[in-house]
Amino acid sequence: MKLHELRPSPGSHESRKRVGRGAGSGHGKTSGRGQKGQGARTSMNLPKAFEGGQTKLTMRIPKLRGFKNRWKKTFAVVNLTRLSRFPEGTEVTPEQLIEAGMIKDVGAGIKVLGAGRLTHKLTIRAHRFSADARQKIEAIGGTVSVIEVPPPIRPKTKRAKNQPKPVPAAVSEEAAEKPSKPQKGAKPAKAEKTGKAEKSARAQGTGNAEGSTKAEGSTKAEGSPRADKKQKAPRPEKGEEG
Repeated sequence: MKLHELRPSPGSHESRKRVGRGAGSGHGKTSGRGQKGQGARTSMNLPKAFEGGQTKLTMRIPKLRGFKNRWKKTFAVVNLTRLSRFPEGTEVTPEQLIEAGMIKDVGAGIKVLGAGRLTHKLTIRAHRFSADARQKIEAIGGTVSVIEVPPPIRPKTKRAKNQPKPVPAAVSEEAAEKPSKPQKGAKPAKAEKTGKAEKSARAQGTGNAEGSTKAEGSTKAEGSPRADKKQKAPRPEKGEEG
């Protein structure tokens, strides 16, 4: 093989696009830019995601803003190697760990991990222990004391809000002492009966007065000449002359 026979592997190299070299080159006249317009100008320099002026796809897509877990528990971690500074037989508590500067804050609780080894026995009070740490502490003769944490107080759900609230004993006794209201359909008291009787009597009196006035008016109308004219004369029977 000679030097002028060297060729790149097929498909790894493409010849440069030669524009404006006549009609026979395939890229003559408009040089692949087409007729007039934005793409035919020399100053055209548009981004790859340009969509003609409308909002780009990268802007239309919702962005991931992360997620914050409201119920995440962050524990203060302490290794066994750091607990070896306490003298033998002492009871290690969260207050002592804060005073010694091993932890800044208790947070959700203190968790003891089994990194390193413990040289002497201790009584360690913490909220959680790893299986390795528990095994190493008990192997030396130390004791593990777990601090119980009360369950977190969470807001009531909609189902819990709809449930009736328990009535305290003091309120129930006051309700029993107060007189109860009459239920629907119950018979009214005597005073109410008398009041209703008086109202009915008054209504009857007014009705009688109105009836008497109407009767007087009707008698007057009958005696008037207009009423006589309105009365029709009796028709003659058949066969009789009028």
